[in-house]
Amino acid sequence: MSDTNIKTLIENLIKSMNIRFDAIDINEEPETGKKIFVIKTPESGLLIGEDGETFQALTHLIRRIAGKDLEDAPDFSIDVNDYRSSMIEKLKIKAGIFANRARDMKSNIEMEPMSSYERLIIHGTLSDRPNIKTESVGEGKNRRVIIKYIE
Repeated sequence: MSDTNIKTLIENLIKSMNIRFDAIDINEEPETGKKIFVIKTPESGLLIGEDGETFQALTHLIRRIAGKDLEDAPDFSIDVNDYRSSMIEKLKIKAGIFANRARDMKSNIEMEPMSSYERLIIHGTLSDRPNIKTESVGEGKNRRVIIKYIE
């Protein structure tokens, strides 16, 4: 599916939800080259929801529709008023703080439950840290990351 078709899909979905939006910008992640479709809207709360649950559901729905032909499934992300990029940056900072705490205290730090995507960010952020290992534990909505100090 082309960028233009994905953008049209997002526009049509948001219009069908009766949510106003100003634009949908197409950006590129500098590290990966992955496309990010950024929805600019004065009603971002309706697309983000409590703790980002609506945002995650919207992202999942759009990716499923766009990737219905699995052989040609595009790799892209959705963002709403830079919510995603802000969330990622906050998670990276939190992961660094908790990793330092685990190393200083020489103990394990258990983080709050989070989505699989958020856990992936934590694991990736700390993958190269000396004396630190991460592990996901728990089930369903209670799944969380434990940041472990290793000698």
